[in-house]
Amino acid sequence: MLSVVLSAACLAIAPPLQEAKKPRAARPEAAPPALTVADRVTLRDGKVLLGLVTSPAAGPRVGFDMLVRRDWAQAHVPELAARWIRNAETMRKPALAERRKRLEAWRDERGKAGGDRVATWIDGELKRLDDPNGLDAPLLSVRIARDGCRSAERNSDASRRMLALAWLCGLPDAEDRPPGEVQDAIEGRGFTADGDEVPPLDKLMPIVAEPEAKWLARRAATEVSVDAGRRFLRYNNLLLPDPADGGRPLDAPLDLGSALGEIGKLLDPDAAAVDPLAPALAKIAAKGGAGAVVTRMDMAPDLSRVQVDVALWVRGPQGWVLYGSRNATVRPEEVDPGAAADIGQDPQVQSVFKIAESLGLGAVAGEMRERSLRMGAATARALGQARSAFSQELNGLAFPVLEASPETAPAPPPAGGTPAAPASRPAPRP
Repeated sequence: MLSVVLSAACLAIAPPLQEAKKPRAARPEAAPPALTVADRVTLRDGKVLLGLVTSPAAGPRVGFDMLVRRDWAQAHVPELAARWIRNAETMRKPALAERRKRLEAWRDERGKAGGDRVATWIDGELKRLDDPNGLDAPLLSVRIARDGCRSAERNSDASRRMLALAWLCGLPDAEDRPPGEVQDAIEGRGFTADGDEVPPLDKLMPIVAEPEAKWLARRAATEVSVDAGRRFLRYNNLLLPDPADGGRPLDAPLDLGSALGEIGKLLDPDAAAVDPLAPALAKIAAKGGAGAVVTRMDMAPDLSRVQVDVALWVRGPQGWVLYGSRNATVRPEEVDPGAAADIGQDPQVQSVFKIAESLGLGAVAGEMRERSLRMGAATARALGQARSAFSQELNGLAFPVLEASPETAPAPPPAGGTPAAPASRPAPRP
């Protein structure tokens, strides 16, 4: 069993993420409600709004929220736009005071050390909050009251993604353009239009009041996206640094020498009484940190399945709490036998079996070796699935610290590609 644990620990750090990079199979799309990429809402008086519906449900019988571009609203529904802008300005004053207070407290906790990208972003954000002319957000958050519309037509996921990317690109009048034209414009600016995931639009939206728990989660997500030493891999009471942390590539090899000391704890009968996560979180807190990511692997005793859970831990007034997680479960029978064979040829995996033998566990039998490799491949798939879903959520929470930093700005992408993100980001935001 220990050989399986060692194999999975090694595989979780190197080969598994390669599976997440495989292109997803295309799936059929529903026809858009109109010849544009926007959602279409027809109000009771007949006026039409084009934008993005953000509520799970929308229609005449429910109240719902949507995003409308400020310039589009002023050009097409000026009276409504004026009212929405007045409401936004009224709500903005207390939200700005709250945001400024929280940013200053965050800055003080991080200290005055130079070269801190988060602190540099906070300083720039505080200056921006002092400039009333720079706070007009490109997007307006609009509330459609119950019985306030005749119809609400949500576009296809692919079209909604293109509209969001067009807004991020600053494409003029994207709501009124046909999908093909919008796609060409997006790809001409270096974004990948294909897909159905709407990228985060926080930086285009007005600052609003947030619950304390949400603010702390955003702060934690930002820190784990930028700062090193915040990501861990856990199996039972074994805790290892995640090689994806601190800007290292996701396929970085496992340092078997440094890992042996931690692996040896599995043989210590007293180790089960000690939670290895607590001291790791304490070190982060001692430096003013408020976030950590823990990837946990759980294997069934009969090796019938593996579950991977990726969780965001947040430090609040009452200590560290689990904010949210994403998980995936895969059975060894669900993976391609060829994947297990490829893993078996990896020098790291071969070293793992040698380590098992050197610890006095004896030679690993062929059947157990094959089962271990299949479990490693299953771990690879589960890890890729869980991390992909978690990264999307993390990107939606994190502030755009790296985007605002000139020294970490991505290089211009090739035509039709996705803009490269700094290595310390979990995934490209678009």
